[in-house]
Amino acid sequence: MKTRLIVFGSLAALFFFILQIQGANLKTDATPLGIIDLEFADTGERLNAVLFGWSNADVKANIYIDFVFIPFYVLFFSTAALACSAAWTSISMKHAGKSLSKAVYVVGVLDLIENKIMLDSLAGSFSDFTLMLTNWCAGAKFLLLLVVILYIVISMPFIFFYKNK
Repeated sequence: MKTRLIVFGSLAALFFFILQIQGANLKTDATPLGIIDLEFADTGERLNAVLFGWSNADVKANIYIDFVFIPFYVLFFSTAALACSAAWTSISMKHAGKSLSKAVYVVGVLDLIENKIMLDSLAGSFSDFTLMLTNWCAGAKFLLLLVVILYIVISMPFIFFYKNK
């Protein structure tokens, strides 16, 4: 499991870094969060405002790189949550970690759906519903991932305590 954490964590970090460098042009005064501003563009007007001044090639490249990033961060967080579950003596916390290790796959699916809809929106094929769906997928993805990260952070002292027993 340790090898999987190192490999998937390293690849996730590498692609996160690549996304940040490649997506630097997407961060402007109007879009300080870069591609995240596109993920949360919930109206046609907001979509146009976000895309204004962006290169379509830069946006597409960022989304395509994200498609490669998704499996690595999903596998990293899934493995990390599962590893953390082993450190707990509480049955409910063990179960939470095992459940969250599976829930991270939902995060990945939400990210895939969101990316596909963003590519469609970039091509001009969008509606109020698809923009709302992109927004919802992004929100659910970030919320669920935050829960997983909190579980991992809360588990860290137990991992060190468990190892020292």
